[in-house]
Amino acid sequence: MFLKLTNTVAQKTDQPNLILIITDEHNFRTIGMYKEILAKRGLSELANPWGEIPNFSTPFIDRIGKEGATLTSMYSSTPSCAPSRASMFTGNYPQTVGVPKNGKGLKKNAQTIAKVLNKADYKTGYIGKWHLAVDNAKPGWQPDPAYHGFTDHKYMFNRGHWKKIEMKNNSPYIPDENSRKATTTANEETFTTDFLTNRTLEFIEENQKDPFMCVLSLPDPHTPNLVRSPYDTMYKKSDVKLPNTYSTTKLREEDHPSWITKKQRFKIGYDSTKLIHQVTQYHGMVKCIDDNVGKIFQKLEDLNILDNTIIVFTSDHGDMLGEHGHENKGTPYESSALIPFLIRYPKGVNQGTVVDYAFNTTDWMDTFLSLMQVDKAVFDPNSTEGHDFSSLLKDGDKSTFENTTFVRIDSWVAAITDRYKLVYDAQLKKPWLYDLQKDPSESQNLFDQEEYKSIISALSIKLLKYGKRTNDSVVNNAKMQAHIKQNITESK
Repeated sequence: MFLKLTNTVAQKTDQPNLILIITDEHNFRTIGMYKEILAKRGLSELANPWGEIPNFSTPFIDRIGKEGATLTSMYSSTPSCAPSRASMFTGNYPQTVGVPKNGKGLKKNAQTIAKVLNKADYKTGYIGKWHLAVDNAKPGWQPDPAYHGFTDHKYMFNRGHWKKIEMKNNSPYIPDENSRKATTTANEETFTTDFLTNRTLEFIEENQKDPFMCVLSLPDPHTPNLVRSPYDTMYKKSDVKLPNTYSTTKLREEDHPSWITKKQRFKIGYDSTKLIHQVTQYHGMVKCIDDNVGKIFQKLEDLNILDNTIIVFTSDHGDMLGEHGHENKGTPYESSALIPFLIRYPKGVNQGTVVDYAFNTTDWMDTFLSLMQVDKAVFDPNSTEGHDFSSLLKDGDKSTFENTTFVRIDSWVAAITDRYKLVYDAQLKKPWLYDLQKDPSESQNLFDQEEYKSIISALSIKLLKYGKRTNDSVVNNAKMQAHIKQNITESK
């Protein structure tokens, strides 16, 4: 009989570790837990918009939710890479920390979760894409820690969706910037998802004695939709269908909202067989990610620190992936703005919990630090816009939460609950209201229907308060202010 030997050393304290796994541009409907929840609610089409793809599953990502919690109304504060990341690491809306859009860098004096945890004697590491460097370098290895605070950032790079990473002179580098060529020559050691995960395993091993926070920020499944063998041939085009909402001709009338952009919308006459192929590769990327999440579980189990580690799987924003005839991000549709969020921590999260209340990326920092029981002498919750939702992970009292969050980008702003979504666009066209319970595919604008006037009024009031608090340039524009106020009715 052979015994498996592991380098297991007990951690010095009971302070929990935090592993934050962030993917890039990830449609939540590609994750098994979300498919399961949607199907149970009678939304099978939304659970499988591209059809039920044979042999596709995400058992390791699902394990996080099944043994912990799944949030069904978690939104990106801005469905774009840099702004979303700015909010998740500072607990504040991106426009308040210098990152209203891509290409902007985080303010040097911004309080990040890493800076806080360093004061609490945590080991902090960041592996993968950052996208918040002031110089916007590409790839930009090892961004200045004075801005982000992560002490171990050897494998942090600013931006780019590289498919292959190697080592040279003990430093990471991009051996081939041609994504297609790099993908065909990459293997389980050099393909970016594998490479970055392996570096994460090394960080965990090296810091197992101390409490640590480790961010694994994967560039996939963002475009280019390419994945290494054998994932590139796992799913057949014949098993994929176009989403029911796919159309290249709808939402082109005069009253279409300004957030229906030419950039993300497929042109009339687009060859949809290309999209079908993209979907097969996208699912291959997600499957590769899931297998690597399995490696992280195995490492934590081998070191006997799994149950003292908060594991989070999430993304910076979604991907339309053909829904409503769109690709990528930037719209307020669920596929773009809503993100996966699954969290496992037996000491602080009840197994199998599903939270429907609406939150966004600004709420993460407060919640994580609460679960980690970080002393208020180190972190003042009043210093952020975020809301600590950790009590809901243990079936806590919901009455203290508003169930309203806000999502914004330069061309629109939205107030969102777990049922309603009110969107104002910067061009001051007719606002859009979705009832996600009655119209989960977001196909009908209910703004003119009398029965929703009180909902529109309540959300508009909250939107104005949010704009004032966070200096949101879309909300605080004088014409927008007047536009919003005309939809507020006096309570009787």
